[in-house]
Amino acid sequence: MPEAERLVLIADDDLGVRDALKFALGLEGLDVHVHGAGEELLADADLCRAACVILDDGMPKMDGFELLRRLRAANRRLPAIMLTNHATDGVRARAGAAGVHLLLEKPLLDTALVDNILSLVRAGAAAGA
Repeated sequence: MPEAERLVLIADDDLGVRDALKFALGLEGLDVHVHGAGEELLADADLCRAACVILDDGMPKMDGFELLRRLRAANRRLPAIMLTNHATDGVRARAGAAGVHLLLEKPLLDTALVDNILSLVRAGAAAGA
């Protein structure tokens, strides 16, 4: 799979979450860029080659929903996975309305995140072939 199709961008204000995700996805052979804020992800020089984004819904300054809105406004239609501490009905509805591919509640206890990212990356590779 070409490198351009293996890049996952993460925006989460929790260093432990960023480190754990970078480690787990790196074990799967993915290229991972981690960011502590939405502004950092938007400024990532490799944004145009990302296969998907993982966003925290509860970041200060710019939450994951605002970050996703800005990505969409900039015509970046990347598949998005949203992480939340509280998967309430309201958060689920908001995620659905925003076009979030998958909403997962922290702590991440199984392989759902990694499995879904690998599926998205493979689907992107197949579409680009």
